Amino acid sequence: MKPLLLHHYSSSKLQHRYSVKDLRTCITLLQSCANERNLIKGKQVHSFMVTNGFLINSPPSITSVINMYSKCQRMNEAVSVFNHPSDEDRNVFAFNAVIAGFIANERSKDGFEFYRRMREVGVVVPDKYTFPCVIKACFDSIEVRKIHGLLFKLGYTVTGVLSIFAVTGEIYNGRGVHGFVVKMGYDSGVTVLNALIDVYGKCKCNNDALNIFEMMNEKDIFSWNSIISVLEQCGDHDGTIRLFDRMLRVGVLPDLVTITTVLPACSNLAALMHGREIHGYMIRKSLGNNGDCQHKFIDDVLMNNALMDMYAKCGSMRIAHKVFDKMSSKDTASWNIMIMGYGMHGNGNEALNMFARMCEANFKPDEVTLVGVLSACNHAGLLRQGRKFFSQMTTKYSVVPTIEHYTCVIDMLGRAGKVKEAYELVLTMPIEANPVVWRALLAACRLHGDADLAKIAAERVIELEPGHCGSYVLISNIYGVDGQYEEVSEVRETMRQQNVKKTPGCSWIELKEGVNTFVTGDRGHPDAHLIYSELNSLTANLCDHGYVPHI
Repeated sequence: MKPLLLHHYSSSKLQHRYSVKDLRTCITLLQSCANERNLIKGKQVHSFMVTNGFLINSPPSITSVINMYSKCQRMNEAVSVFNHPSDEDRNVFAFNAVIAGFIANERSKDGFEFYRRMREVGVVVPDKYTFPCVIKACFDSIEVRKIHGLLFKLGYTVTGVLSIFAVTGEIYNGRGVHGFVVKMGYDSGVTVLNALIDVYGKCKCNNDALNIFEMMNEKDIFSWNSIISVLEQCGDHDGTIRLFDRMLRVGVLPDLVTITTVLPACSNLAALMHGREIHGYMIRKSLGNNGDCQHKFIDDVLMNNALMDMYAKCGSMRIAHKVFDKMSSKDTASWNIMIMGYGMHGNGNEALNMFARMCEANFKPDEVTLVGVLSACNHAGLLRQGRKFFSQMTTKYSVVPTIEHYTCVIDMLGRAGKVKEAYELVLTMPIEANPVVWRALLAACRLHGDADLAKIAAERVIELEPGHCGSYVLISNIYGVDGQYEEVSEVRETMRQQNVKKTPGCSWIELKEGVNTFVTGDRGHPDAHLIYSELNSLTANLCDHGYVPHI
């Protein structure tokens, strides 16, 4: 619903314009006014609601008005609205709105006093949304004893409070609870420490989470799962695997959560040997075998999907297909993984065959499925089939194309040499092109030597994402191949002025002794002289066969 321009209308004019008095419309308008901090419009909506009796016996209306005044930093008006109705019209949401308003407007003491009033009235019982607000008030006024009392009065636990702040991402309040835990001597309990790891991890404070984990005298499976999940979520895939190995060495047995967290780390590192070891563990422990009960089915599908994804991303499509065929129960994600896997490795026909089987099995394709299908057509050069699937997305599969689908098609057209057609699609598609779309077009221009269109694409992508080094490198290479060395110098000067630095390329390979990582120009590997000697020999052999290195 679009916000209405109310500032030119009095209450009577509003009533005349809206002959049908729509309470929901007014509440939506108030939410819009609150989000925009537009006090003038908010007051006009409030006046209109009073005139038409919308605040009588309507707790949602009262709460919406209170929230609007709170967001506009007018707490006196908010309290006045709260005080106007009878006790029956004041529910827990109205109390919460006032308390939250005081906290947001840095009037924590007033917020806590309002909570006391709520308790004294006795008509309303605080809920799970009341407690975080009151906790904030206590933190701001350093009322640790009040927090302790509230835990017992409201029936909440420290872990319950931490879980709330983990979900909302409020690290300041999470640290406050941590301080409270230490002061009250609760920091020796495994459950509380697990909750602290969770809140620090979800708030992206990975070092704090690791410090708590390392200081724990006693660790259970939840401790290991929490910290492994923290490392994986922050992209430390190597650390995830190392911690998993350490977990096994100390004799802690993995469960469903552990397996489904560590397998993606193997996928991202292409650590096939580690993935196979986990698969072997699953077989020995009979994990992934379908049972009769419903929750067992869910566990099996999750595990086997993670296993298939690992094999697919490591290039072992034959084993991934074996896992798929042995699954007695599959979901849409199972089919998507196989389609994406075949497409990723250029096996377009196999991907399309899998898609046909999926439809025959009465599984409904979703957005991810069609991304996989279009990507498969793209990487296998199946332009005709790709056009067909894209044109049928809405009519046959009831999937509305998103920016990901358009990106696949634009990249597909570009790879096939249809650069101008790809550019036309960028200009005419109903979604605004993002940097990924323009980079796909830029890459196509580089592939087919279209320097003029490359300049247009480069300008757009640099305008949208000035700090991304990849776009500068692409346009620089295009100018270099075209012999426009002055333009190459200009691009490099722009990078210098924008303080954009080229991110070094990185590759890795898993051998028996572990994962070996290589960064461009890095000679820190103990066998660097042998590696570079062999690399130079291979490059020389390639040049003898006509290979010309890119600039």
